[in-house]
Amino acid sequence: MDNTFATLLTTCAAALAVPACDGNGPAPVALTPDTIALQIVRMDGGTGMALVSNGIPLPQGRLSPDDIGHVKIVVAGQEQPLYAEALGGTYRDGSARALLVQLAYDVAPGVPVQTQLVIGPSVTRALPDRPKMPVTWTMPPAVALPTLPAYLVSTELIGKTIPLSTSPASPPIFRTYETNFVTFGDRHWATEAGNWTYNYYDRALIWYAWWVRTGNPDYWRRGAIDAVAYRDQYVVPANYQMQPHNALLEGLAVHYLLTGDEASRTAVDRVATAYAQIWTPQLGCWTCDYVEGRIQARTLLSHYLAWMIGAPGKSARDWKGLMETDVSKILASQRPDGSYRFADWQMAHSNYMAGLVHDALIKYYTYVDADPRIPPAIRKTLDWMWATQWDQTTQSFKYLSDVTTSGGPTPAPDLNLLIVTCYGWYFAHSHDQTYKTHADAIFTGGVRGAFLDGYKQFNQNYVTSFHYLFYRQ
Repeated sequence: MDNTFATLLTTCAAALAVPACDGNGPAPVALTPDTIALQIVRMDGGTGMALVSNGIPLPQGRLSPDDIGHVKIVVAGQEQPLYAEALGGTYRDGSARALLVQLAYDVAPGVPVQTQLVIGPSVTRALPDRPKMPVTWTMPPAVALPTLPAYLVSTELIGKTIPLSTSPASPPIFRTYETNFVTFGDRHWATEAGNWTYNYYDRALIWYAWWVRTGNPDYWRRGAIDAVAYRDQYVVPANYQMQPHNALLEGLAVHYLLTGDEASRTAVDRVATAYAQIWTPQLGCWTCDYVEGRIQARTLLSHYLAWMIGAPGKSARDWKGLMETDVSKILASQRPDGSYRFADWQMAHSNYMAGLVHDALIKYYTYVDADPRIPPAIRKTLDWMWATQWDQTTQSFKYLSDVTTSGGPTPAPDLNLLIVTCYGWYFAHSHDQTYKTHADAIFTGGVRGAFLDGYKQFNQNYVTSFHYLFYRQ
C-alpha cells in the first residue's frame, strides 16, 4: 500500500510476532513489495521518447541505500529498464530520503502516463540496468512523480504538513488561506517566474510545499524553475558568499532531493561551510555587530539542511556537532524574560525573527536531537510575546518591541504567519489548549490582514505556515 511499508511476517506464533519452531526450523517469512503510484509527466514541451529523470522522496524506513537493487518501475504491467540510486542524505535510522530514477519513455505534454514504483526485499529487476545520465539540464525532459498527497506528506520532504484541506470539518479560514494561495500565487508566477529576486523568503520551497500538499506537478515544475534561477542567477555568481537574509537554502536542498542535481547540494554545502566559519562563533553574542535572530536562524538552518542532504563539507564537516553548537549559542542569547534582544536592533526584540529562530529550533528538535532545553525556551518566548507583543485590536504581533530607527511597535499582520507555527508546535508538544487558541488567533489575523499583492509578503505568509496546519490538529 502507499501509506505503509508492508513487510509481513508469517509465523505460527503471529500473536507474539516471534518466529515459531515446528521442528523444521523457523517459520517462513513472506515478503510483500510496496507499490507507489507515479505519473510520468513531460516537462520540456517535447514529444516522443524522453529521458525520465528525477528524485522520488521516500518516507523514513522505506528503503536502505544498500537495497537499491530491490526497486523497479512498471508501466502498463511492463517493467522498464532503470537506473536507480539512493541520493545523498539519510534519515536518523539510516534509510534513504530520496531515490533517483532514470528511464526512457514516450510521453507527450499534458498526457501523463500512470506508472508504479515497486519497492521491497522480494523485488528484483529482470532487465539490465541503464547507465546513469549526468544531470546537465535546468529542467528534466520528463519526470516520474508520486501522485497522492497523502504519500507525499508522509515523506516529510518539506517537514510536517497535511494534504490540501478538502474536509468540511476544516476551519473555514484554512480554505481562505488556500484559495488566496492559488489566486495570488498564479498572479505572481505570471510576472515573476524564474527571476531570483522574487525568491526572497524562499518561494521555491513554497511551490514544493504546495506540490506535496496537492500532488499537482505544475507546482513541482515551478519549484524547480525558481530554485535553479536563485542558484544560478545569484548564489553561484556570488561565489556562495551572501548575507544570511539572502540565504534561502531550503528550496535548494529540496531541489537536490527531487532532481539529484549536485549543483544544488554544492550550493547548500558551500554556504553552510562559510556560515560555520563566519557566523557560528558569533551566534550567542547579542552585543556584536550584525548578529540578530534572522542570522541565528539561517545559520542553524544551513547546517541542518547540509546534514539533511549529506553535504560532504570541505573538511568532512560534522554538521550535527555544528548544530549542537549553534543551538547552545542561540539559547544562551535568550533573555530571562524570554525575549531575544540584539544591539543590531538597538536592543529591541523582533517578533518575526523569533519566529524564524523557532522554526529552525523545531526542525532540529524534531529531526536531529530532542534537546530538552528547547521546549521550555520556546515556551518562555511564546508567553512573553503573547503577554507583551500581541495587539488584540489588529489580531497581530508588533513589528518590534521598542522604538528604533528601523521601526517600532506597530502592528504587522503580514508577519503573523512567520510566527504561528511555533505556537502550533508547542500545542502539539504540550497538549496545552492555550497555545492552540493563540495559534488559531494568530493564523486568522494573518490570513485576514495579509497584503498578498507584495511578492515579499506573499512569500512570508506561505514559507513556513503550512507546518501549522499539521501541528494544530
